[in-house]
Amino acid sequence: MMGLDIKYWNAAVDYDVKRQVDRTENFAFLYKKVMFVGLHMVTNSDANETMARLEDNIEWVASNVDKYWKNIDAIFVMGYSRLLAKENAPFYDAMVTKKQTEWNDKLLVYARRASDSGMTRNVGGVENFVELKVGNEWPIMDVRVRTGGGWMAKLDYRDVMELNDDDEEAA
Repeated sequence: MMGLDIKYWNAAVDYDVKRQVDRTENFAFLYKKVMFVGLHMVTNSDANETMARLEDNIEWVASNVDKYWKNIDAIFVMGYSRLLAKENAPFYDAMVTKKQTEWNDKLLVYARRASDSGMTRNVGGVENFVELKVGNEWPIMDVRVRTGGGWMAKLDYRDVMELNDDDEEAA
């Protein structure tokens, strides 16, 4: 599975994609003031391995945000597992703490696979913490993160049918 981003998607060479040393499936890159972080958010039968993975994931997100802090308006984390699942509590708690203290002026998005698409704003009552559920459905989901302009970054999504080039300009 490693290297799919380069093997099948040329755009990856246009970004400075970083990989976590001990968990090379995790990646991060900065694009237009949005820090994108991909995490292998899974559990397994070994509780110690699950906890070690969550701790590594927390460190990976935090270290990338710290490194690019001055150039970030939004943090867009992509995982697979449900954010509020009991087994992910250490990760969720760490993100809430970071959002409420250090990252309070940044939009924090956790995107995950779900049966149906949707968005929950202010997850757990935390302002500008969003869970984005990406469903396997048609029409596909168009996600936009808007940054700059002196306001908090904004996240919008819509279901998209095939658009003509003229339609996209009007959107």
